[in-house]
Amino acid sequence: MQDALRQAGYGPDAIGSAMPRILRILQAEDVRIEIGRKLSRKEREYVRLQLELGLSVPEVVAGLKQ
Repeated sequence: MQDALRQAGYGPDAIGSAMPRILRILQAEDVRIEIGRKLSRKEREYVRLQLELGLSVPEVVAGLKQ
C-alpha cells in the first residue's frame, strides 16, 4: 500500500497521515462483506467508532450480530 502511494507521488508525511484512515476504510469494508448487506448509518457509525477504538473486524462483526 505504501509503495503504491509513493509511486502515485505522495510524500512520507502524506502517507503517514493517510495510512490509518485508509486501513480503517478497508476494515469497514471487510465488516460490510462479513455481514453480507449494506449497513445503516447508525451501524456504519458504530463500525467506525469500534475500529477507531482498536477492535478487530471479527469483534465488530460479532457486536453487530448481537
